Amino acid sequence: MSADDEERLTAVGHRYFAQLAPDAELRTIPLDNDAGVCVAHTVRGGGKIYVAPDESVLFVASTMDFETGLAAFLAGTRTPPEKFVLRTS
Repeated sequence: MSADDEERLTAVGHRYFAQLAPDAELRTIPLDNDAGVCVAHTVRGGGKIYVAPDESVLFVASTMDFETGLAAFLAGTRTPPEKFVLRTS
């Protein structure tokens, strides 16, 4: 995956996290085989957003480990965009 692709996919993950946790501190993990990136909010109650090259995403809660989330993502599980809503409390 090119640096431009990684940057584009990271931006997608950041945009979705901004809707869930506006002040989240995030880190990006490139996935093997050009499968995309994982943008992680590694605090209690955080989570991970796996972003595919087509910009579709899978959100998993912090209770799910990286490998389990990755397996679901690689199997094609995705989170519909309308599921991302700003928390108000």
